[in-house]
Amino acid sequence: MEQYIKHLLSRLTFLGYRKFEIRNMIKDAVGSDTIEGLDRAQEVKVIRHLKKYERLGLNYLQTYSK
Repeated sequence: MEQYIKHLLSRLTFLGYRKFEIRNMIKDAVGSDTIEGLDRAQEVKVIRHLKKYERLGLNYLQTYSK
C-alpha cells in the first residue's frame, strides 16, 4: 500500500500540486503530514483522500486544457 501511496504522490506532483499542498492533504486525512509509520486504516484514509485530489486535478486539466 505504501508503494501505491507513493505512486499517488507522484501523480499529484505531475498534476501540479505543490509539496506543501500534498503534505496538507495527508495531514487532513490522518493528522500527520508524513506517510511513515501509518497503520493499515490510516493508509486507506490517505489513499482515499489523495485519490479525491487526483480526480479533482484531472478534472481541472480536462476542463481547462481545451
